[in-house]
Amino acid sequence: MSASATIVNTAPTVAHAQNLAKNPPYIAVIGGANMDIGAQTPVPLVTGDSTPGHIRCAPGGVARNVAENLARLGHQACLLSAVGDDVFGKCLLDASTKAGVDTGAVCCLPSQRTASYLSLHGPDGDMAGAVNDMDILDCLSPTFLAPYAAMLQSAACTVLDCNLSPDTLAWLLADTWTQPIFVDAVSMAKCGRIAPWLPRIHLLKVNRLEAEVLCGRAVVSIEDARLSATHLHQRGVRHVVVSLGEQGVCWCDADGSVGWQPVRPVKVVNTSGAGDALLAGLVHAHLNRMPLPVAVDFAMACAELTLSSTFANAPELSVAMVQRHLSARASFL
Repeated sequence: MSASATIVNTAPTVAHAQNLAKNPPYIAVIGGANMDIGAQTPVPLVTGDSTPGHIRCAPGGVARNVAENLARLGHQACLLSAVGDDVFGKCLLDASTKAGVDTGAVCCLPSQRTASYLSLHGPDGDMAGAVNDMDILDCLSPTFLAPYAAMLQSAACTVLDCNLSPDTLAWLLADTWTQPIFVDAVSMAKCGRIAPWLPRIHLLKVNRLEAEVLCGRAVVSIEDARLSATHLHQRGVRHVVVSLGEQGVCWCDADGSVGWQPVRPVKVVNTSGAGDALLAGLVHAHLNRMPLPVAVDFAMACAELTLSSTFANAPELSVAMVQRHLSARASFL
């Protein structure tokens, strides 16, 4: 039986969502919640052979990571996702709740696998490859999500990731909703799902490869990234942020102004989760009425702190920690 065909009692989660709608402000975060299984090697990976290293399991998923980061930044983040009735699902719910995420709208589906994400990282911390098993998210169809409409409409803003199906993204990006919508493109394979709905997006966060897919042009240099950000803005996205890894971040704001911010050198322990921290920082900055250049600076500090952490979500992340990092960053620049 597929996830979408599973019969499940959603009454408790729907009731929680409806009660939440009466008590704003909160942020609705919709998309992937999965167990990250990460392998780190002290020496370069050798194809076709076994490499000594360390393997860790930790809560992950783009939407779940963004929600945890937002909670650590002081927001009420309500996660709308699905997990299986298994060990991974129970661990995800427990860890997310302990981190401050509102998990009352996360559905537990019997006889289904909780989503998982397996990644391999070499000695530089960069990802050499990954496999994702996200089939359970197919259950988050427009019909399944319809009872949560009041929660979505009353949110201060909504965060979506492209792990959601094309039909679900189309429903969530329809003209029904009035609040700002932030989108994480997730991957080259999935970012095309939002192409028809770009004018509905308040802020789109993409990396170099995702920008190439959406713009149909190579993104090699900083100038290429600036042009891609402008191109996506001209196609309707209000704010565009293009992450270039160690080359920094380019952006285009609502007025069509473009900019670039370099990264501050940090010890990279693990690249997983840095993009999610970046998006959470952008959402926080929006809710605090920061202009996009200032928002990008704040968000990059969130990402830089995450790069230095063993985990996809830095446990020490807080507004105070970000502000201290920004002060040190200003001294460096």
